[in-house]
Amino acid sequence: MENEKQEKQESPQNQEPQKLIRYMRLCVLLLTGLFVVACAATVLLVPRAVQMLDRLDATLTSVDTLVGTADAALNSANQAADTANRLVADNADAVAEAMEKFNSVDFAALNRAINDLADIVEPLAKVTNFLAK
Repeated sequence: MENEKQEKQESPQNQEPQKLIRYMRLCVLLLTGLFVVACAATVLLVPRAVQMLDRLDATLTSVDTLVGTADAALNSANQAADTANRLVADNADAVAEAMEKFNSVDFAALNRAINDLADIVEPLAKVTNFLAK
């Protein structure tokens, strides 16, 4: 009976290290599984990430080219606008002077002069027609 009591007393002490060993083995298995999953994810995801970064680089290169083209187009538009502004500024005085001269014309007097000229040319035209026959 004493042996049985001793075995029962030793039994909890023996069970505790065995539980620890069992938990350690379980932890090792779980950590190994996690390591395998991490390695598999790395092997599967890294090539895809590299491909995605290559495509992103190509896209950014295209965007950079488009931005350069747009910048050149804007510079051309600015130069055209500057040229038009210079043309208007250079000719503004001439246009203003021409408009002043046009506005200073006395159209009533001009109409009278045209009528007077028509009155003079009409008899000359009759004489020329008469002589031509």
